[in-house]
Amino acid sequence: MNTHLIHNLKELQSNKQLKFYTPLAMLFVSLFIVVNLVTQKIVPIGDHLILTAGDFIYPLNYLLSMILTEVYGYAMSRRVIWTSFVCNIFVVLAILLSIALPDAASWHEQEQYVMILGRTPRILAASLSAFLVGEFIGSYILAKIKIFTSGKYLWFRAMGATIIGQLIDSMAFTAIAFAGVISWKDVIILSVAAYGCKLIYQILLTPIIYVVAGKLKKWEHVDIFDRNTNFNPFNLGLK
Repeated sequence: MNTHLIHNLKELQSNKQLKFYTPLAMLFVSLFIVVNLVTQKIVPIGDHLILTAGDFIYPLNYLLSMILTEVYGYAMSRRVIWTSFVCNIFVVLAILLSIALPDAASWHEQEQYVMILGRTPRILAASLSAFLVGEFIGSYILAKIKIFTSGKYLWFRAMGATIIGQLIDSMAFTAIAFAGVISWKDVIILSVAAYGCKLIYQILLTPIIYVVAGKLKKWEHVDIFDRNTNFNPFNLGLK
């Protein structure tokens, strides 16, 4: 049985037996598309707090992002992040086409259809400035601290990445996506509530990160340390 772990990207490029990277990447992309579609709904939490429907799903995206970075490295995670964004562009184009198509005389839902799906391009714009920045910062922090701690203290690295990355994501995304749609007071409440929700999710899901990342490292024989990685978010190469 091969117990050798791959620790660098150069060696990973010659490895052709990754079984779980593609399914995890597909799940990440699917969740990201779903979040951008459902996040327009505002959900009350008690008497004073509000969240978007996407806030209940997006932490799973961030969980997968950390697992991908922890196991396969920043460069492999970077590819998934960009792939999810490109796929969302295709979804938006398809939605815009569907809105532009003529509606049958017997169908009377065009106004509601446009009201909901017509906001998707704005949601995507919010994702560009918030999701991408938050994800890349989180992945960068996770990868850098991994080197500093020699791969130890995953809980500390995961919390550090979440505290900083998701603070930027929550504030920027909410402001861009909902400015003018809801009051600024609600924008602030929504931002703070979303950030708190993500921190709680992170605490609750940290044991899952440990288990899943540990199993993947064992099954894939991969545990990348980004010692020589180019951290430029626009570089799509495995280096």
